[in-house]
Order: sequence, then C-alpha cells, then structure tokens
Amino acid sequence: MADNKEIKASTEAKRQKKAERRDAKAARKEANKVEEKKSRPNNIILAVMIFGVLVIMFAFAGGYNYFSKPATIEKYITDNAIDQMYKDTPVSEHTTMKLKAEKNTIKIWLNIDEDAAEEELEQYKGEEGTDNLKNMGAYFLTSIKPQTRALSGTVKVKAKQGDESVNYVEMTYSEAKKFIKEEQKKAEEEAKSEAEDDADADADAEAEADADTEAAADADKSETEGE
Repeated sequence: MADNKEIKASTEAKRQKKAERRDAKAARKEANKVEEKKSRPNNIILAVMIFGVLVIMFAFAGGYNYFSKPATIEKYITDNAIDQMYKDTPVSEHTTMKLKAEKNTIKIWLNIDEDAAEEELEQYKGEEGTDNLKNMGAYFLTSIKPQTRALSGTVKVKAKQGDESVNYVEMTYSEAKKFIKEEQKKAEEEAKSEAEDDADADADAEAEADADTEAAADADKSETEGE
C-alpha cells in the first residue's frame, strides 16, 4: 500500500515539474515576443519609412529636372536660338514671320507684303483669320512654356501689312491650352462626321447597285416569259 502511495506521489511530482517547465517556457516565449515587439518598428512605421524614402527620391529627381530648366521663356528661346530660327522666316509667298520673347511673353509678327493678293490678307482677317493667329500662338506657347520654370506665359500674335495692322490676338497659357483642346475636339468631330458621311454614301451606292441588279433581273425575267 505504501508503495502505491510513493508511486502516486512521484508521478504527481513529475506532472507538477512538467507543468512548471511548460509554464516557464510559455512565459519566456511571451517575454521574447514583447521584447521583440519593442525593439522592432511596426508595419505602419516601416511602410511610412519606405514611402518617405521613395518620396524623397522622386522629389529630388523632379526638383533636379525642374531647376535644370530655364527660368523664363525668353531664356529658353534665346538658349535654343529659336528667335534666330524664326527671323523673317517665310510662311507663304508674300508673308514672313518673326518671333522673339520678353521674359515670359512670346511675340510673333506676320509681315505681309504690300503687293500681296487679297486672298493672302483674307487668311488673317475676320473670325477665320483670328483662329489662324490663335492656332499659331497657342502652338508656340503650349510647346515652349512647359520647358521652362515660368509660372505663367503669354503670347501675342500680330499680322500687319506695312504699318497697317490686319489682325491681332493675345492669349494666356491657360487660354492657349483651352483653345488647343477645343480645336482637337472640333477636328475629331469633323473626322467622325466625314466618316459617317462616307458610310452613308457607301450605303446609298450599295442600295442603288442592289436596285439596279434587281431591276435587271426583273427585266430578264419579263423578257424570258415573253418568249
């Protein structure tokens, strides 16, 4: 009987020691987790750190590209000899073009010969002429201004014959962008309309051809029945 009690007590002691070791191991594991969590940044902080580095890298690259651009439109045009390229440059048989810039304003002159035909003058008069001048000015301003650090820009286009002004337009950068966008939309709508007209014409031609074929078949049938 005593042996049974001793065996039972020994078994109980082993179980207790095993449970104590298990609890101690769990406690150490939990303590390690807490310590590791304290010494390691959480995922949010890590993500912010990585994102911050990327932002700094792109900001530096963007800043370098931005500050490497000329400060004004005038400097860009001078550095790239655009004012020399467009210096009494022929744009038609009786019209020459001159371009220069002052700070962030592009100035374009179209000089029409005194003996130019009326058809030449009509290209720069009225609503159509105004659109032609706007198209020219908007093209240069929207092409050049983004290549500079200029915060704004203006273009002035004047068509003249001798000392007489034929037409004149002035546009800001925002107005020039809007004009270009509207012209592109107009061109797309005209192209779509022409495509639809061509499709209608093809359909009419096909219907007419079918009608002629049917009429010819009817005529052949009538002729055969008559015989």
